[in-house]
Amino acid sequence: MNDHDISSDVERETVDRNLIQQTIERAQGLRRTAADADELVRTVEALRGHIALLMPDAEEATNRLWRGSIEWSRRTGRLSGVRFQAGQVPGPGRLSVHVQLGQLARDCQWLLDDYKERRK
Repeated sequence: MNDHDISSDVERETVDRNLIQQTIERAQGLRRTAADADELVRTVEALRGHIALLMPDAEEATNRLWRGSIEWSRRTGRLSGVRFQAGQVPGPGRLSVHVQLGQLARDCQWLLDDYKERRK
């Protein structure tokens, strides 16, 4: 085992699946309420942090696929979309933050489900 394998194992151990799931559920709940702007922004930032934590694992799994396969293409496109969305700054207004919150929650759930699937 080389140093890269060890650091990957340590990084994977730091993924708190329950905390991530709770954040996703909180985001979904906030979309149905009149939450204040600060709470919405804090939740967006928490989702971005979870996405940043889960992304390297998903990218690594995608890179192990045969380049050009349908699955590789599908995953590469999805990961590109997740990276783009996570890098977006919400526009002005509550609606913009709500829309981004929903998209980030869906992306984070996809990454978490993908992460869990490889650890069954």
